[in-house]
Amino acid sequence: HDKRKVKYAFLAGAIFSLLLSWGKNFSGLTDFFIDYIPLYDKFRAVSSIQVILELCFPILAILGLQSFFTTEKEKQWQSLWKATATVLGILIALFFMKGMFKFEGQLDQQLLQMFSQSQDKSFGSGFINALVQDRKSLYSADLLRSGFFVVIVFIALYMYTKNKLSATTSIILVGIFMTADLFFVDKKYVNREDFVSAREVDVPFTATPTDEQILQDTTHYRVLDVQGFLNAKASYHHKSIGGYSAVRPKRIQELFDYQISKNNMEVLNMLNVKYIIQVDEKGEEVASINPNANGNAWFVSKIQYVNSADEEMKALDKLDTKNVAVTQDFNNTKLGDPKYFVKDSLATIKLDLYKPNHLKYTSNNANDGFAVFSEIYYPKGWKATIDGKETPIYRVDYTLRGLEIPKGKHTIEFKFEPEVVKTGSTIALFSSIGMLLVIVGGVYFERKKVKSEKS
Repeated sequence: HDKRKVKYAFLAGAIFSLLLSWGKNFSGLTDFFIDYIPLYDKFRAVSSIQVILELCFPILAILGLQSFFTTEKEKQWQSLWKATATVLGILIALFFMKGMFKFEGQLDQQLLQMFSQSQDKSFGSGFINALVQDRKSLYSADLLRSGFFVVIVFIALYMYTKNKLSATTSIILVGIFMTADLFFVDKKYVNREDFVSAREVDVPFTATPTDEQILQDTTHYRVLDVQGFLNAKASYHHKSIGGYSAVRPKRIQELFDYQISKNNMEVLNMLNVKYIIQVDEKGEEVASINPNANGNAWFVSKIQYVNSADEEMKALDKLDTKNVAVTQDFNNTKLGDPKYFVKDSLATIKLDLYKPNHLKYTSNNANDGFAVFSEIYYPKGWKATIDGKETPIYRVDYTLRGLEIPKGKHTIEFKFEPEVVKTGSTIALFSSIGMLLVIVGGVYFERKKVKSEKS
């Protein structure tokens, strides 16, 4: 029997994380953590907490295995059969309890409604029934597999108790069985087709003649692949407004849903979409140039003020983005309703430096003006300066950045410097220094103790 109290901490961690992973099926505990535990609501899925379970159970298994091999011979058999009987008993109970489970999925009802729209109304219910049967089969197969590995590990350890196998051989066998179990489980998620050559990974999308044509343009612009907003191919070769991202800003998705999907060219212009990839009548990919793209930044002559995000989105339906910018009250700042600027035809804004976290422009205007920048507004980290002096960034046209720029020639910079990174770096630095001091102090006092004992 393992007398180490640490096993209870790991057992508690395993059970607690399992209960939390049930989510809405244990709503009392889940709601409490979401409402009162800081940052818990930032998890994308409650099942993420099972990483704690995945850590605690292997440690408990190793502790148990170590305790088995270090205990007296006469107690080994008693511990072995009790542990095996307990685990097998749970597996057998779960096997016979499967009739109590519904084996229904969250999307079953949606699938049923989708199939009910087809001509064969019975197909939907038949498909769902077959899906439920597959789930029952997988459930039973997993229980049988687990039972099989429990039995063969029991046999290996039993032979050790009877001195038929050495401790080393027994441990190696248990390790092989464990690896085999992991192998068969992992094969459900990763198969032979998922292993590809390094070349295919390094170049997942070969550039097409259309891509090569676009890449000849060395200026800064964006590309729209009409074949799909979630298509990642265009994003591999170009600065695309599409592609898949699990953390796409909500306003970008809304802009696509309400404007881009309706072929609003003015919105594409303000996003500086210079090339549009389409498929012609022959099914071949072609790139068309959008000559009306607004560029990286431009001066407007009017600020149109609205009262809500909905009004701002609706204003984009017929907005002349080259001359008018629409905005609403945010960060306790109002630009005016409306506000006009003298737009000089000779006024320019030139992009000099383009990096993901640093943008640099040069502006030249005979009058005070307001400029719109074809970059996404994100206040948590982005800071703007004009000739080194920080200036407020306004959100305009629902997603973009705007700055009031005084007349004359100026250097404008955007830098991404989130405070959370600075704070985290400072904490990490002092933590590392503290840890180093603790180690050095521990070594010093240990040596001092050894010297005092020798003397």
